[in-house]
Amino acid sequence: MHTEEEYLAAVKEIAELKGELSRARRNYEAVTDYMSRISHDIRTPMNSIIGLAKLGEEESSGRAVKEYFGKIRESAEYQLEILGDVLDMARIESGQFTLYPEAYSLETLAETLTSMTAPLAEQKGITFSAEFHDIFADTLVLDKLRLRQILMNLLSNAVKFTPEKGKVMLTVSQMAAGNGRVRTVFTVKDNGIGMSEEFTKNMFKPFTQERTAATAEIQGSGLGLSIVKNLVDLMGGDIRVKSQIGVGTEFIVEIDCEPASGGKANDKNADMSYVFSGKRALVVDDHSINRILEVKLLKRVGFETDSAANGYECLKKFIASEIGYYDVILMDVKMPVMDGLEAAGKIRALERTDSAKVKMIAMSANSYPEDMEKSKEAGMDIHIAKPVIPSVLYSELAGLLR
Repeated sequence: MHTEEEYLAAVKEIAELKGELSRARRNYEAVTDYMSRISHDIRTPMNSIIGLAKLGEEESSGRAVKEYFGKIRESAEYQLEILGDVLDMARIESGQFTLYPEAYSLETLAETLTSMTAPLAEQKGITFSAEFHDIFADTLVLDKLRLRQILMNLLSNAVKFTPEKGKVMLTVSQMAAGNGRVRTVFTVKDNGIGMSEEFTKNMFKPFTQERTAATAEIQGSGLGLSIVKNLVDLMGGDIRVKSQIGVGTEFIVEIDCEPASGGKANDKNADMSYVFSGKRALVVDDHSINRILEVKLLKRVGFETDSAANGYECLKKFIASEIGYYDVILMDVKMPVMDGLEAAGKIRALERTDSAKVKMIAMSANSYPEDMEKSKEAGMDIHIAKPVIPSVLYSELAGLLR
């Protein structure tokens, strides 16, 4: 039997543990909220810069002006890339990074990676190819967002550090891993400038970059490979590298995961013809330039549009409209007066036959899985990250309004 002193000591220890857990939870929520606000506050104006620069490129007639707009867009996209790397690294180091596994087709992965990498390679006069060998489980259960992030980081680096007329290759193969799991091996190989043996020993450390005459003009945050290594570790995988200066570099990523039942994941057909004549959209965004850009993108493909500056205005316009008037609402998440999530919840709760049927798209500078889950819980159909990529927006709209 325990003495009264031992019992009281145990009670005290449990109370202290509960206090520590409560403080840790509050700290986690505070850090998450801070990072979310920082991300939103920086991404929102950058979205406007990228969108306007893109329009300037497309609509200007002079070659020099087109080039100026192109440089503005590229610089803004680079700043967003750095921001994403810094935020990801902060989340990883604070232990707040969570994986969200789901069924994902390797065929779809290859199409996505090729569509993103091929134009980059073509701009530099580099040959890019993707090959599959011995694939017996096309659809796997894994975090598709993070897997794409790992491979796109390696592929973009390969293109970045490979000179004109060089080659970059992605190879995917599989083997049995035991216990019904599948080991998928992703190899990214180039014949670029290569890395020194000394650098490869430290390349996964944050902010590590090899500075040579060949890399002097190549930009980077020095966080990409560190994030890749951490993501591979979180997925229970392994990453190795072979490199030689002047010969090239080969990264090998191995990940074991469960095969998905039920065949391929349902992904949108990227080759659809986007025509939305007769459809009506309500664009809701507190940033006037973003509203203008989004309205213009929608009108290009046939939408009739209205706009609102916050969730409260959106709610009023929806209530005042005829039943079924709006086909889709594009809703910014963070807005004054009433934010997008609250407005979505109130629309879904209305006693109207169209309140549950109208499609709602969350538009947010924050695109972490927990942000997407909050949007879903509020009644949004999908969540699209800003800056808005027209092809992604049109594809998602086609899927919703098909």
